[in-house]
Amino acid sequence: MKTILNCTFLLALACLCWQCNRVTYTAETFPGENYLAFGEGGGFAGSLTTHYLLPNGQLFISEGIEGAKVSDGGIGKGKAKKMLQRYQEEIQPYDFQEPGNRYSFLEYVAADTTYEQQWGRAGIEVPEKMLMFFQDLQLLLPQE
Repeated sequence: MKTILNCTFLLALACLCWQCNRVTYTAETFPGENYLAFGEGGGFAGSLTTHYLLPNGQLFISEGIEGAKVSDGGIGKGKAKKMLQRYQEEIQPYDFQEPGNRYSFLEYVAADTTYEQQWGRAGIEVPEKMLMFFQDLQLLLPQE
């Protein structure tokens, strides 16, 4: 009986510790750095949709230039870290600024700088790695 109580106590303690070190953000506590923004904008109406991926796996979305960030689910911390690492290794080195009337973009906000890629101008060949990465990000978004 004592062994069962000890195991139960240890399991409860482990669950409590796991929950304590997990940071959950809100629109008000959104971090100022270390996140990936991606989306699409432009057109006659000047629309803009921005998705945000945080290192803990949380997703946010905003509509418009000054749109409020709204929680949009999550993908899991491990998958988020892999995507952020993939961005830093494969996409960040590109200095690609070719927006058109309608454009897609990637933007990584680090502690000391912001890396940005934009594309959409007709006749411009976009690096395939960027397109594939953008498509993979789109697949992570909740389906409506």
